[in-house]
Amino acid sequence: MSILKKTILIFACVLPISSLLSQEDLLSLIDDNKEEGPKKVYATFKTVRIGNAQTIETVKKKHLDFRISHRFGNIYDSNLKNPINETFQTFLGFDNASDIRISFDYGLLDNLTVGIGRSKLNKLADASLKWKILQQTTNFSMPISLAFFTSVGYSHAPTSAIYAGVVKDFKTNEAHRFNYFSQLIIASKLTEWLSLELLPSYMHRNFIKENINTDNGNAQDVNGFFSMGIGGRIKLTKRLSFIGDYFYNAAAFYQGNSKVFNPLSLGFEIETGGHVFSLFYTNASGLTENNFIPYTTDTWSKGQVKFGFCISRTFAL
Repeated sequence: MSILKKTILIFACVLPISSLLSQEDLLSLIDDNKEEGPKKVYATFKTVRIGNAQTIETVKKKHLDFRISHRFGNIYDSNLKNPINETFQTFLGFDNASDIRISFDYGLLDNLTVGIGRSKLNKLADASLKWKILQQTTNFSMPISLAFFTSVGYSHAPTSAIYAGVVKDFKTNEAHRFNYFSQLIIASKLTEWLSLELLPSYMHRNFIKENINTDNGNAQDVNGFFSMGIGGRIKLTKRLSFIGDYFYNAAAFYQGNSKVFNPLSLGFEIETGGHVFSLFYTNASGLTENNFIPYTTDTWSKGQVKFGFCISRTFAL
């Protein structure tokens, strides 16, 4: 028998055996995957906030997230007598800080975070809790992640500022300084580069000044109202993402109002290893929900847009 015939004969015997072994290996892999079950989806967003909005992310257990957030003044304001001159005088709004916030968020558990913070606007101190209830899986057997976020705010502004412009024929009440916020965060990482979330929210303020929207049938401002937020992150490169969020306030007072507007932010997120930088533009002056959802008085349509940024650093404790 020639060498060629012997070689063909050996391959003819070995190939079926090899094929059977390969099939057994593949079946073994499939069985292993069945035993492991669906995996959880992580890093739907990179930090605990997008621009203004909360994300589904919580701080890891026994870790502390320290962040400094900043909102500058309007880059441009068409309401001003000489807006272009004002833009240059304030160096694109950098000379006018509208809000500064220092905050600490601590992970009690991997899915439970508590936080405290203090904001310049309305001299607001706040405490918060975020609890991640459900987590998305990679095979979409659980297509979303779900979290509950709530916060309480206390204004330590002077009493004269709390009641400024009010005909005060009632006693000062400490409870007037409190406001509350609750929110469901429903998020999904649809692809490796696209994450979206819905944010049904409820705001309550113990004390409000009498305000009427004459553009919508004299609708009055109300202590409590619902708001719906949306947010998203589009990953452009390994370390650069486009981010944005928006809140629609449902109360009649906010419909067609020419003095109070819905907050919108658009910008970029840059990851540099230990730090995450969020750089964006927004019409909201405030940094916490208790400030920016009910009290955004600027609008993109008039160029009343502010630069904002946040630097965060996480420590293992």
